[in-house]
Amino acid sequence: EGCAIELVFNWIQSLCVDNISTGVLAVPPPILTRAFQELSDGMVKFHDCTKLSLLPFPFPYSQTTMVLLILHWLVMPLIACQWTE
Repeated sequence: EGCAIELVFNWIQSLCVDNISTGVLAVPPPILTRAFQELSDGMVKFHDCTKLSLLPFPFPYSQTTMVLLILHWLVMPLIACQWTE
């Protein structure tokens, strides 16, 4: 259901561990440790992103940003024309 990402992560990690003993991953331990570390760092960053996506963006901030963008859209051509003359 909602744990598809964790399931795939577990599959990848299990495949790596299983293939160490069979000799498919015949690499030095520090490199293999680094690979596991990168996998887990990716999972931590994924969970951080899900926390951010659940946090609502402040309404006044978004409205202020939109007003400033529209103001920039209206005023910038005039300033560019004035500056290039």
